[in-house]
Amino acid sequence: MLDHRTVLRGDEWLAGLPDLISAYREAHSAARPEDLLSTVAVGCAWTLASAYPLTEVLDQPHGLDAPLQAYARARHETALTLLDRLDEAEQAVRDGLL
Repeated sequence: MLDHRTVLRGDEWLAGLPDLISAYREAHSAARPEDLLSTVAVGCAWTLASAYPLTEVLDQPHGLDAPLQAYARARHETALTLLDRLDEAEQAVRDGLL
């Protein structure tokens, strides 16, 4: 849901968060609400902290072809979108916890 293939397509990811969180909580009743509330921030941090595909350049300096560059840009743009919309996303998660 917080993948670049969904976040960059439009606002559907944000609108779908309450249903996703609600379904996850139904399937995993032991999940703590405070942990679920942090999913957007953790997803953003994971996207920012992941070194792939940048590590490919270190292993193969000429290995960063156009598709890999596009993937890297999309991941970066996704992280920025998540940061920009963090308050909205956290509210959507709260709505799913109700």
